[in-house]
Amino acid sequence: MRGYRLTGRGKFVFIVFVIVSLASVLGLKKAAMSGDGAEYAIRDAWYLSDPYCELDEMELSETAMAFISEMGEAHETFAGNSDFDDKEGFLSVNVEDIRSYDSGKLAFLTFDDGPSANVTPLVLDILDDYGIKATFFVLGCMGEKNGAVLNDINSRGHSIGIHSYSHNFKELYKSEKSFLNELKLSEDVLRQNLGDEFSTRLFRFPGGSFEDYKTQFVKALNDKGYVSVDWNAVTGDAESKNPTHEMLLERLKNTVENKNKIVVLMHDSAAKQVTAEALPDIIEYLISQGYRFAVLK
Repeated sequence: MRGYRLTGRGKFVFIVFVIVSLASVLGLKKAAMSGDGAEYAIRDAWYLSDPYCELDEMELSETAMAFISEMGEAHETFAGNSDFDDKEGFLSVNVEDIRSYDSGKLAFLTFDDGPSANVTPLVLDILDDYGIKATFFVLGCMGEKNGAVLNDINSRGHSIGIHSYSHNFKELYKSEKSFLNELKLSEDVLRQNLGDEFSTRLFRFPGGSFEDYKTQFVKALNDKGYVSVDWNAVTGDAESKNPTHEMLLERLKNTVENKNKIVVLMHDSAAKQVTAEALPDIIEYLISQGYRFAVLK
C-alpha cells in the first residue's frame, strides 16, 4: 500500500487549517471563562444589524399592546413590596467596585440602543412597577430623535451612559479622531436635553470592548474620564431574529448561573418589543434567586 505524501501546497493548507482550529478553540475557551470572578464579558451577544437612527420607529405589535394593558394590574402587588429600595435611596455602585461590593447578590439591569419612542417608555413603566432603577446606554442620534424619552429616563432616576452617537462600526472605529467625535456629539445631545450640568462617566462600546483593536479607544476614553462597561449576562434579545420572551428568560437563566454580581445586557430599541414583554418575568426570576438591584455610576 502506497503512503500518502503532502505536496508543498498541501502542507501549507494543512498548517493554516491547524492554526485556525487552534485559534477557534482558544477563543471558545476564553469566552467560557466568564464566571463571577472573571471579566464582564459574554462574547456571543451580537447585532443582526446596526440600529441606525434614520430607521423609522416601529409600531407596537398587537401582542405588545395587549401586554401593556395588562401589565399594571398583573404586577401592582410588587410595587409596594418593602424589600425594594426606596426610589430616593436606590443603590448605586461604581463600576470599579462591583466585584468587591459586599452585599450578597446584585443585579445591574442595562439597556442599549435607545431611547426609542415605543419600547423605552414601556420598559420605564415596568421598572416603576417593580420599584427598580436601571442603567441606559443611549445612542446620541436616538437621544436627538427622542429627547422627551431621554428626559423621562433621567427624571425617573435611572442612570445614563453613552453608547456612541451612531452605532456605525465602520465610522465609530475608523480612527481615534472619529471615536472621540462620536463621544463629543453624544455629550452635546445629553447636555442639550438634560441641561449643561448633566454629566456621565459611563460608556458602553457597541459590540463590547473585548477585541484587542479597541484598546486604543479604551485608553482614549479613560483619558476623557470615562469608564467602559461590558456585561456578564444576557437575555439574548440580539442573538436571533424573532426570539420569544421564553427564549430570553431561558438565556438569562443560563448566563447568570453561579454568579453573584451580574451586569445584564438588554436592548430598548424600537425592534425589541419582546424585551419589554419578557422584562417582568426576568425581574421576578432574579428576585426569586435572591438578587437585589442596583444602578451603575
